[in-house]
Amino acid sequence: MPQELQGKTIWITGASSGVGEGMATVFHRAGADIIISGRREAELQRVKATCTGGSGTVTVSAFDIVDPVQREAAAQSVLERFERLDVLVNNAGIGQRSLARDTSLDVDRRIMEVDFFAPIALTKLVLPRMLEQQGGHLIVTSSVAGKHAVPFHATYCAAKHALHGWYDTLRIEHLKDEIAVTLLVIAGIRSNVFEHALTGDGSEYGSSDFAGGSGMTAESCARRVVTAIVNREPEVVISIEEAKQAMLLKDKDPLAFTERMTNLMTWMKGQD
Repeated sequence: MPQELQGKTIWITGASSGVGEGMATVFHRAGADIIISGRREAELQRVKATCTGGSGTVTVSAFDIVDPVQREAAAQSVLERFERLDVLVNNAGIGQRSLARDTSLDVDRRIMEVDFFAPIALTKLVLPRMLEQQGGHLIVTSSVAGKHAVPFHATYCAAKHALHGWYDTLRIEHLKDEIAVTLLVIAGIRSNVFEHALTGDGSEYGSSDFAGGSGMTAESCARRVVTAIVNREPEVVISIEEAKQAMLLKDKDPLAFTERMTNLMTWMKGQD
């Protein structure tokens, strides 16, 4: 791969697996100095070992993004170590697999904390540096669930919708400060997102609908993100065709979309 990100310093959260791991390997190969974060130190070290062929460095920063003390300490460490932070990729998140009525309020709050409050809190910690250096790029991993309803994902949908509202507004507020914001509308990427998704009582779901290989690879997804970074694109859809069709149908024929999602719910029940 050409060195499109040569000299860029990029911090990736949720980098120990899935899309985040794919971004780490691809961004490093594209010439970036990367910081990879997640809760699992051993997994981050494993990802670091796979980051070969690039000219940049790989720094591991393990912390729990929902812990305010750990989050602030991690941000302080990164900002002290690196004179410039070009890109923050807010990729850490948690999924859901439960009906809205069966999901406890504690689980609703947990999902919102991980998928909405934590990324905006980390953004607020690094934004002053980006303003000081007169430029920066915020990448946010969203989902088609940030654009329309998905059964068994009510709170996850709420968190992703909230990300779009917050970051779209931030883009407007800092347009003249050279702060770019890119929302990644992702669906159907091969990952372990469902394995760790929360059920109604807070336990993990434990399996993946896309584990069979029909979805896009994380590295293919990451290569598209490289283009989004270079072109400073405001929103990018990286998705399997079926999800793209559903997004189009929602605006074209809302009733047909609702019927399609109801059929999807029936199919998903059959996977349990």
